[in-house]
Amino acid sequence: MDICITAQGPDLMSRFEPHFARAPYFVLYDSRTGSADAIRNGYIVNDSKIGQNVVKLLSTHRIRAVITGNVGQNAQNLLRSTKISLHVWQGEGTVREAIAAMMPDALKRENPRAGAGKRTKTAKRG
Repeated sequence: MDICITAQGPDLMSRFEPHFARAPYFVLYDSRTGSADAIRNGYIVNDSKIGQNVVKLLSTHRIRAVITGNVGQNAQNLLRSTKISLHVWQGEGTVREAIAAMMPDALKRENPRAGAGKRTKTAKRG
């Protein structure tokens, strides 16, 4: 399962970011391989349709689940319509801790080098 976790940095050891559309990074974790990549959120400078653009971005990366803290109603509806499941975590800690708390089975195949965050891309502003 491909999981997106909102983050303050580009890897599994980065701090979890509770804001969905305005998160500085999206860490993409592949629970099958234990690998992680990151996307820098280029939409946070926009004032409109941020949530819509982020959901489109996640859809293109075949994300099946999102772990975040706060999601607006429009973004929730868009996630639901694209069949991306939403997991709201009210805790604090790292991206890895958020995965462990919300989807513990996802970490069973963790790649020890996944915390390094091999690639970081930047989402294009719309």
